[in-house]
Amino acid sequence: MRQRLTYLGFFLTPFIPVIFYLVSAQSGYDAYALSIVFGVYAFVLVCNQFYLASQPAFLLTLLSAKQVRALHSTAPLLLLALGVGHALLKLSVGFTLTSGQAVVGLLAFVLFFVGILSALLLFANTVLTKRAAFASYRTNVMAKSGLTHQKARAMHNLMVPTGLLVLVHMLLASTSDFTYNPWGMAILVTWMVYSLLSYLNYRLSGRKKRGS
Repeated sequence: MRQRLTYLGFFLTPFIPVIFYLVSAQSGYDAYALSIVFGVYAFVLVCNQFYLASQPAFLLTLLSAKQVRALHSTAPLLLLALGVGHALLKLSVGFTLTSGQAVVGLLAFVLFFVGILSALLLFANTVLTKRAAFASYRTNVMAKSGLTHQKARAMHNLMVPTGLLVLVHMLLASTSDFTYNPWGMAILVTWMVYSLLSYLNYRLSGRKKRGS
């Protein structure tokens, strides 16, 4: 029961800032409103990726370490789907890819896609990992590229600056105007900063322990 509530909370809490954004946008039930829902929800999932990667003690008491890692490995698939949906809906209501905000968002999406794909292929433990053919493929790629598990994970740390790009993309949105949407914007900024700091603290602490 406790684990089910934890998963439920993980997937429902993003709707808190979503509500603030929808109210501030004063939009009806249309494609634009849905694009806001997808965008804000995806933003929270980006933050959650950093938080999950930090192996928070709070979550480890509610879920096992294996479950936290599994959530971290599978949630990006939903994140990417929401990102694509967000962009397509924006385009459908007249937005373009030429604005500064759109360019930043597109760059962040591409970097996340590459980072997530490389993680799935090189070191993440997923359903595919248990298949002999995939395990053999991963071993061959690592051997031919000269990559090690540690190097692949180090490359994955490039997701930190990508998270900052997502933050900039959000701040440039008209719906993030502090005058009209102070609570929604504050929630997203606070959660991104906290998640990033949690992840950086975890990585730095880990390095110190290995170096001692």
